[in-house]
Amino acid sequence: MRRSPFTALALLGLLLGGAAPARAETEPKETGVLTRAPAVVEPVEPEYPEAARAAGLTGVVTLEVEISETGEVTDAVVTGPAGQGFDEAALAAARKLRFSPAEIDGAPAPVRIEYRFTFSLSAPPATAPAPPPLNLLGRVLERGTRLPIAGAMVEAGGQLAHTDGEGRFALAGVADGAVQVVVTDVDHARLESVETVEPGKATQVTYWLQKTTAAGEYEAVVVGEREEKEVSHVAIAAGEIRRVAGVSGDAVKVIQNLPGMARSFLSGEMIVRGGNARDTRVYVDDEEVPAVFHFGGLTSVYSSELLKDVEFEAGNFGVRSGRAIGGRVNLVTRDPGERTHTLADVNLYHATALYEGRPSEDLGIAIAARRSYADAVVTRAVESMDDPPGVSTAPRYYDLQLKAAWKATPDDTVRLDVFGSDDRMVLTGVDDDQSLEDLSFLEYGTRFYRAGLRWDHRASEATRLRLALGGGWQDMGIDAAGQFRMVQELWSTHFRAEVHHELAPRVKLVTGVDGQWYPRVKIEVDAPPIPPPGQVPSPTAETRRFATTMDGLEAGAFVEATLEPVDGLFVVPGVRADVHRALANLSWVDPRLAVRWQLRPETALKGAVGLYHQAPPFPYVTEEFGNPALREEGAWQYALGAEQRLLPRLLLDVQLYYKRLFDLALPSDAVITRDGQLVAERYRSAGTGRSYGAELLLRWDPDGRFFGWISYSLSRAERGESVAGGRLESEGDAFDQPHNVVAVGTVELPELWQGLSAGFRARYTSGNPYEPVHAAVYDADADRYQPIQTGALTGRMPPFFQLDLRVDKKWTARTWTFAAYVEVQNVTNRENPEAAAYSFDYSQHGWYSGLPLFPSFGLRAEY
Repeated sequence: MRRSPFTALALLGLLLGGAAPARAETEPKETGVLTRAPAVVEPVEPEYPEAARAAGLTGVVTLEVEISETGEVTDAVVTGPAGQGFDEAALAAARKLRFSPAEIDGAPAPVRIEYRFTFSLSAPPATAPAPPPLNLLGRVLERGTRLPIAGAMVEAGGQLAHTDGEGRFALAGVADGAVQVVVTDVDHARLESVETVEPGKATQVTYWLQKTTAAGEYEAVVVGEREEKEVSHVAIAAGEIRRVAGVSGDAVKVIQNLPGMARSFLSGEMIVRGGNARDTRVYVDDEEVPAVFHFGGLTSVYSSELLKDVEFEAGNFGVRSGRAIGGRVNLVTRDPGERTHTLADVNLYHATALYEGRPSEDLGIAIAARRSYADAVVTRAVESMDDPPGVSTAPRYYDLQLKAAWKATPDDTVRLDVFGSDDRMVLTGVDDDQSLEDLSFLEYGTRFYRAGLRWDHRASEATRLRLALGGGWQDMGIDAAGQFRMVQELWSTHFRAEVHHELAPRVKLVTGVDGQWYPRVKIEVDAPPIPPPGQVPSPTAETRRFATTMDGLEAGAFVEATLEPVDGLFVVPGVRADVHRALANLSWVDPRLAVRWQLRPETALKGAVGLYHQAPPFPYVTEEFGNPALREEGAWQYALGAEQRLLPRLLLDVQLYYKRLFDLALPSDAVITRDGQLVAERYRSAGTGRSYGAELLLRWDPDGRFFGWISYSLSRAERGESVAGGRLESEGDAFDQPHNVVAVGTVELPELWQGLSAGFRARYTSGNPYEPVHAAVYDADADRYQPIQTGALTGRMPPFFQLDLRVDKKWTARTWTFAAYVEVQNVTNRENPEAAAYSFDYSQHGWYSGLPLFPSFGLRAEY
């Protein structure tokens, strides 16, 4: 079977790959570092129960208290009851307490602490005694991570104190001699110790608490900090989601298990709501990058250890992003240097190393690197075979990240980010001595590097400024047996400026500009012409060459308001204008609107409508292979949804969506007049399409033992025209998957073994549509059969099912941790069809199957 090299390129894209967010109203989540613990500013003395007083009873009641960002108590629960009416009296008093606000990352934030009331009948002294001396001081740190624990309660000899943001505490008036010290915290195991307090001396101690649950690690797995303007936004905190089964410890791969994301093969493509992969943009800190995954989709190009959140918007994203008609993925990095931290993680296909530290009080740095050794594994495997294969794939990839964050002033933070990725794959032949050698049949390589500076400035309580400027370089090369060759080299700069201003308590405004300038773009393509619709590629077609060195610009300006006309109702209108200047000169304006109504704390309604545009694929606007007169591609997007908290930790999120596509690049066999000459039109801006469906997310928030979710996407993708040939890639209807169900869960098992956890992922997906070949013609010149194609996707592959399992065991020492993990993908060894396979004359067909049972083992050490 002979295919056009452009078809080979499309298949290569499918195999190698090239990225939409609704946040749910949830309980407050502590996703940052507690920099200041709350302190009581309005104490309350509980009423002593009369019956208990008459009976001479005393008691101690321990409570778990929720404190808002303004210092008010929003909830209180008795965790250590005393009975006899003490519990009710303590609850009533706790709800009247007022605290100074806690701060997370320097900003007021809600927290949860443990608080204790002591009921005693002893009479107060007639006069206040002199304050006793501080004689028991120390710090409370977390075992394994050495992180300070803020808000922990320390009790010794009847004296109480809470640790500050650095984990420090001080107790005064502790009795001399042996005294029992009890340290408690809601996320850590209770610690009891006996200390000897010497007369006239201050005893210094350090306590190391063991994290008893995964609540702190998992608490924001699919929940991000609320931004009331967003309608279709899921933010995934990186945290400990490396234990999610089936994602190989990669935070970015978790989004492939969320509603709206269709299943892709090993390419790692982002197939969002039935759209093409190129319709969805991928960003790192709002800077666009060419790819989010290394080829094969095994892992993302950015270390999960340096990520704070992964934002995924399946559609209807706001005007801060543009030039895309699909979805949006943004990797939000964290500031380094929270502590001195080193990490090494080694598994069967790559190794990762990381170091971060704080050279000075206001400067944090981090460097991370990853290198695959799949090429070496393939070589060793081939050498051990008695009957080695004739051709094997030898992939290699690496990536590097360097970060620095400088807190120049309390109102100014400057961040430097340098990162890059390098991939190379060749089909390798096996010679007589069973060593690998490169073949000239297919070679693929891509790499990119980025560097940027960001400045965040707080001009006032109502105004913030954000500036970003940087540049980068990328190249890509493909050589398919000499039939198709492409080399691309691109230098780019990026810029972004935003101003956030609170005009009034219920009116917020953000305005800004963003874009990329390409001072030098070099492209060389050697390929036969793209065959017109319905025609068999000619084996004698003359190779065409496209070579140019050019510059280009993409830029946009936006303004968005967030209005709250009544409590709980947020209306977010916005507009964005973009220009595209390269081979084609395009411009457009996109208005968008989002509404969210918080009916009550557990119920919210949301909806959005917006216009979206992007430039057509670059080859389609060249004179050699396309039509320079193409217009921008467009889409109207609509969404309507609701969120309902069914139980304290069970949340249901349902969305309906509809997307109407227009002015898509459509293959054409017409002849037109261009510059006074009759030429083939090849493409015209006449393609239409639509996608629509429903998405459901049923999530169990982490409770310290278990977290997980079930996502279901009912999705249809259609194109208004059915054509054969003339395309560089499959269109959205080729990714139509009506049913996509994913169940994910991870549970802690301390009863079996402290530090042991186990997880699963189960996925069922409708098979992709495909075009059956019912007939073929014999090409005597080429001595092979050529399929007769109609362009109609009348067949559908069998459904896909995969079950993945993962087990982690973590050992925690005082200052370091060690973990081992085993992950098995496709444990049932199901042969899932991924593409149709035909005999030489197309008289018989079968299936190319996907990933077989795939085990992986790894070790991880952190200090």
